Amino acid sequence: MSREIGRVTEAQVRRELIRMDQKASRRRGRIGTLVVLATALLAGALAAQFLFALADIRTSGMSDTLRGGDVVLCERMASPVRTGQLERGALALVRYLDSGMQRQTVRRVIAVAGDVVSVERDGRVTVNGEALEEPYAAYRSESDWRGGEATPGGALENPFASPEETVASAQSDATPTQIDDLDYPITVPDGKLFVLCDNRENAVDSRSSRFGLVGEADVLGLARAIIWPIHRVGSLTDD
Repeated sequence: MSREIGRVTEAQVRRELIRMDQKASRRRGRIGTLVVLATALLAGALAAQFLFALADIRTSGMSDTLRGGDVVLCERMASPVRTGQLERGALALVRYLDSGMQRQTVRRVIAVAGDVVSVERDGRVTVNGEALEEPYAAYRSESDWRGGEATPGGALENPFASPEETVASAQSDATPTQIDDLDYPITVPDGKLFVLCDNRENAVDSRSSRFGLVGEADVLGLARAIIWPIHRVGSLTDD
């Protein structure tokens, strides 16, 4: 028994062509959406790379402002930074050399070019003859911070350090260093900053010739906010 094969009408052909075109259009639309999303993600990642840096706090050099375990959002700054862009009291992300290894840390800007700074025996810091009010600073006694020993590295390590850098940093941290070996008063030269840690008893800063004054070209950015852990989330700026 033979079966009759129906004719395919022009209308059916037209409908099938329209359906196939719509299907192709939807496919192109999905691909276009994926391309837009991928482009947006890439642009966001590049913007974050150039505008911000994330840093994990590993030691207590900047406590109680920054604590071990904090993750800090730092706004990158064009290098070299001009002195006028940094206010006294700002939390600066800076780099320095420690035993030949380039490292990064957060330190508080105390004095800028042209300032005369002195760290007194009782712990007071004076800038241009005026004693600073430093509610953020922590030290217990003269013997704890001046002329004692501390581990280098301070509050912030490079979160993107290679394993070799991490090992070198750990070895360096195990070596005590003199906290204060400078003669005061010091006039901060052009292109330099005098910076201190908040926890004055166990981390090095511009009081030590090993750390020294920070060059404008070595200011990488400003610490703006703590973004982790949840109970520590908050701005690090006054505005």
